[in-house]
Amino acid sequence: MGRGKRGRVRGAAARRQRAVTASSRLSEVLDNPWHHTDATVNAAASQLWQISRRHRIKIQSKNRIWICRGCQSPLRPGVTARIRIRSGMRITTCNKCGRISRRGPDFPHEVNE
Repeated sequence: MGRGKRGRVRGAAARRQRAVTASSRLSEVLDNPWHHTDATVNAAASQLWQISRRHRIKIQSKNRIWICRGCQSPLRPGVTARIRIRSGMRITTCNKCGRISRRGPDFPHEVNE
């Protein structure tokens, strides 16, 4: 007979703590993308996205808005992203995949028909 999930329960807290630690280290790279190489920033963004999905950890909102949901690349204004502000709405366009993100107080979240 197998052990089932008994062994996994004991290691779950340690696994989650390691994931949170790794997530915070990767977030530091995204906080200061100008101090790192492009390859390092790209890898940090994709790894942060993968860790958050795999371990069900939320990405901090200050970092979540700077990762493209389409291609998981970092959105650096003027380098990999185009930022426009129209009518109180921030429109971010990824230069790599073309995905558009709209954020702001006037952005309609639901379609009323």
